[in-house]
Amino acid sequence: MTQEERMGEWKTVYEDEVEERWVTLRTYESEDDEDGDDDPVVRVTVAPLEDGEQNEVGQTPVTRADADDNSITLDPDAVEDLEEELNEIGFSPEAAAWIVSKVPV
Repeated sequence: MTQEERMGEWKTVYEDEVEERWVTLRTYESEDDEDGDDDPVVRVTVAPLEDGEQNEVGQTPVTRADADDNSITLDPDAVEDLEEELNEIGFSPEAAAWIVSKVPV
């Protein structure tokens, strides 16, 4: 089996606004799961919503490009560490728990 055949890909499992920041949660899905590790590999990208014109319901639209420009990416060693890392960058305990709850089991 070649290295390319063993490689997987990042899949977006959650993407939405949480506490006025754009959050994208991705998990890594690999074809080669021989290590027996059941914990998913996760990556969270967090970006502030841009100050701009609000639409008719009072929300500021955000584009994926805007979110990528000023983003923070978290790559915790384990899913258990994700909630703590989210708290460290300013999310409330409730919001951090909400984001972690979106990680597929």
